[in-house]
Amino acid sequence: MSRKYLAVALATAAICMALGQAARAQQAGGIVLELPEVRNYVAVSVGAIPDYMGSDDYTVGIAPAGLIKFGSTERFARLIATELSVNVLDSRSWNVGPVINYRFGRDDVDDTVVDRLRDVDGTVEVGIFGGWTWVSDEDLRHRFTTSVQFVHDVASEHEGYLASVSARYFKPVTRPLTLSIGAAVTYGSSDYMETYFGVDSNNAARSGLSQFDADAGLRDVRIPIMAIYSLSPKWHIAGGMIYQRLVGDASDSPIVEDRGSANQFYAGMGVAYAW
Repeated sequence: MSRKYLAVALATAAICMALGQAARAQQAGGIVLELPEVRNYVAVSVGAIPDYMGSDDYTVGIAPAGLIKFGSTERFARLIATELSVNVLDSRSWNVGPVINYRFGRDDVDDTVVDRLRDVDGTVEVGIFGGWTWVSDEDLRHRFTTSVQFVHDVASEHEGYLASVSARYFKPVTRPLTLSIGAAVTYGSSDYMETYFGVDSNNAARSGLSQFDADAGLRDVRIPIMAIYSLSPKWHIAGGMIYQRLVGDASDSPIVEDRGSANQFYAGMGVAYAW
């Protein structure tokens, strides 16, 4: 039955246009999952993602994923798009460890007004993640997971931090098919919010947008849904979507309210190979 668990890993890849975190978008944040009995896999996914967080224009993104467990333990290294995490606990139910993420910037966007704003360069964020998973004794695909993550900019671009909390529920429907639904929220510091949603006097003059100060607060709430199907013990496919609602100063920003949309959608499909 390990292919069922691998399908969960693929779901991460299919949705990574959003979670923690997707190739260009990466704004929807990552959903940390516990993947019992999966030893090694590689995956790739393709999907439609907003041109930038808050945009109503969409583009196509491609993202890799992978997981390797160390020996016979539950410790692992996991890559989801641009985010690498390492679990240091040998536990099926608990995981915790360091995380490093590359956050793409905002430049050369389709919206001609937003494109006049100063470019936001890509940056590196470092932090910690942790999670807990309940797994049914009758069917290990049947599970409920919770996770938290904290990352801080260490490359002096937004110089702030993000904190995320999420939960996911997985329900097996047939022997090869599993469905999942979840919820997540992200809080952004004032430095982060001002970098991506604020409009200072210089940017207002460059773009014609109203000046706007973005304060710390909740950035968004998200609802991910997915379907996971195992073709064989080695090959797995998945598809899913995330609805993201920007809230607070993120939704009130002229970058979003005047030029984009607070309603964001991420959709993707992926394939994974296990060995």
